[in-house]
Amino acid sequence: MKNLIKSLSILFLLTFLSSNLFSQTEKEISKPESKVQVKMKNGETYSGILKSQDKENIVIKTTNGDINLIASNVKSIEQDNYNGKFAYANSHDTRYFFGPTAIPVQKRKGYYQNVLLTSNFANYGITNNISIGGGFEFISTMMGYPIWFLTPKAGFKISDNMHAGGGVIMVGMGTGGSASLGYGVFTLGNSETNLSLGAGYGYFDGTLANNPAFMISGTHRLSNSIALLSENYVLPSTETGVTNYFGIQGIRILTKKNAFDVGAIVIPGATIPIPFVGYAITF
Repeated sequence: MKNLIKSLSILFLLTFLSSNLFSQTEKEISKPESKVQVKMKNGETYSGILKSQDKENIVIKTTNGDINLIASNVKSIEQDNYNGKFAYANSHDTRYFFGPTAIPVQKRKGYYQNVLLTSNFANYGITNNISIGGGFEFISTMMGYPIWFLTPKAGFKISDNMHAGGGVIMVGMGTGGSASLGYGVFTLGNSETNLSLGAGYGYFDGTLANNPAFMISGTHRLSNSIALLSENYVLPSTETGVTNYFGIQGIRILTKKNAFDVGAIVIPGATIPIPFVGYAITF
């Protein structure tokens, strides 16, 4: 178990280092007349059309006029392919509160996510279609029997408004037990508004589940900073004849890189919904 946590830590460290390395090289390859985002070393970001670039100055055309930037103060220049109606793209379109969309994590991009304050995840795109991820639960780790997660995923663009994908969600405990869920998912729509249908089978202690689990989830972006989220699971049982359900309903507060999720976990029969909070940042 210590080796697994060590391996994940190394993976996350390499992810951050490689992300920074590739953002630096993009500074040298941007082409004039392309739409770009220029990130400064002081943390400021400028978006516009790249007009000219040399070793001393970078000029971009913005809605407020041309901006002349000193090249030595620029951290990176990245291509900006977003043409939507909002001020910036939804950088957290690969998942809902926790469950996945079929939209893949892009190559050399990734995100860190915290769920319910105690569970930590990181996912990183090793190609434009395949990502690897994992994480751990903090309290169990501190108590010496860590709960860990592995979340590899593949996603493929069928058309501008269709994606298909699949992956595995694996959960293990320090005491030795583990469980996994293999799933497939289909997403209809775009990054701002979509609906995903998914199905998967669980594998517990060497036994395949008798019944599949189903996911029906969606999102709709209302403004630059607010999106509605709905994540729902249906778990039928042929043994009992009962179909179980639980879901998470709420909103996502967006910035260019960050996502703050606030919602309620709805379990039929529970007296009150359980609060849900989450945070994620892209890198």
